[in-house]
Amino acid sequence: MCVEAAPKSGCQNSSCGCGGHGRQKPPPDPRVILTMTFDGAAAPQCQCSGRTCPRHYLALAGLGLAGFLGLHLAVNLLALWPATFQAVVSRSHALGLALPVLEISIIFLPLAVHVGLGLRTLAREGLKFGVEKHHHGSDLRQWLQRATALVLLAFVLFHVVTLHRWFGGRFDPPNAFHSASQAIWQFWRGLPAGHPGNLVFAQFYLLGLAAAVYHLTNGVATGAAVLGLTPTLAAERRLGRLCLLAAPLLLLAGMVAWFAFAAR
Repeated sequence: MCVEAAPKSGCQNSSCGCGGHGRQKPPPDPRVILTMTFDGAAAPQCQCSGRTCPRHYLALAGLGLAGFLGLHLAVNLLALWPATFQAVVSRSHALGLALPVLEISIIFLPLAVHVGLGLRTLAREGLKFGVEKHHHGSDLRQWLQRATALVLLAFVLFHVVTLHRWFGGRFDPPNAFHSASQAIWQFWRGLPAGHPGNLVFAQFYLLGLAAAVYHLTNGVATGAAVLGLTPTLAAERRLGRLCLLAAPLLLLAGMVAWFAFAAR
């Protein structure tokens, strides 16, 4: 059990598993998630109580979602070639009953874990500077990680509810390109894409894209460190530089796809 240091809430013992130098602690065993507790013995003490810190599960779920988001952006980039985009969508939906199983296990369950633990952390520590037990990156980076998380949560809820078939969304797999274009650029049906009401929702996609790219790239860099996947400081810095280079490429890919859905 470690005692928090002032003024930050970071622990003096960097190997306590509370988001300190993760390279000193091995990744958690997912089998112990059922025994994980969140209540600390006292207010000034670490709340992992000697168990695997919830931040490790936040990072694990985040890395899985980052992989899905990268794949999603790559598929959307195929909107430059609508026939190819349609072929990829048709192939995925040809999986039949396996598709919802994959969606639940790869997307929705990790998303529920990540959002739940993220909101818990946000509720406890807020959006203030210098109160987080991160030890990875600057306070500005970590504040932006939380700010983009809120934007991304609003965008994901909007995106899923308006497009996904489980919620009566507008995405039609047999007519993939046209239905996605209509959902993005003509949210208000019957109004042209250039109408101010529709432009607001189209621009919201750009805001969600920017938030997603930052949250993904910064989250991969810091999450890998928390999980001990970058065992040395040099490895941590290499991954950070790689994520820094990946961010503009992912943003460009997303913006090109966004434009492709409007240009045809």
